[in-house]
Amino acid sequence: MAKVDAKHKGTNFWERLQPRERVLVMALVGVFFFLGTALMMFMRYKKLSEIDEEISDLRAGLDMTRTFGPSYQEKLKGKAEQQQKIPSTPLLFSTLVEEAQTIAEVTVSNQAEKPAVEVGPGLQMRTYEFDLRGVSLAQLTKFLSTVESKDEHVVLTQELTIRSPSASEDRLNVNVILGTWERVTPEGEEEEEGG
Repeated sequence: MAKVDAKHKGTNFWERLQPRERVLVMALVGVFFFLGTALMMFMRYKKLSEIDEEISDLRAGLDMTRTFGPSYQEKLKGKAEQQQKIPSTPLLFSTLVEEAQTIAEVTVSNQAEKPAVEVGPGLQMRTYEFDLRGVSLAQLTKFLSTVESKDEHVVLTQELTIRSPSASEDRLNVNVILGTWERVTPEGEEEEEGG
């Protein structure tokens, strides 16, 4: 049997332990405390992440009601109205420019229509380029506002290059490119209708 020092004899558990055993017991208590705290933090993190997921799901649901609810129906109506503004009948640029030319009292030269560019399925953009020579700023403004205020078609000025022949004159030489959009039947649908 091992000898026990007289100073390690006592009535309670702590007094009977040797210093080395006391250190080991304290280390064991510290490890248990650390593991308990870590486990508590992990459980808290897990619970908070579950709450965060619930909040994310609720937000996604709210976004869906905003997207697919009554406001979505309003967006669809607005989109349909916008599509109705884009006609399927082609715009005659020459007629439009002649009308604006008479109203603004200007002369148009070098008229040329560029090839149509397909913007998307069933939608193409047409552009028309021409020159205005020796016009005043008031005439130019009147001409462009007349052209762009066409009711049946959306006509916008795509490009406007203004040059002044001299610094002393108020007359301008202007190169204008107008653009409009048209709805067309996609090529695949034309073949189906014909066959």
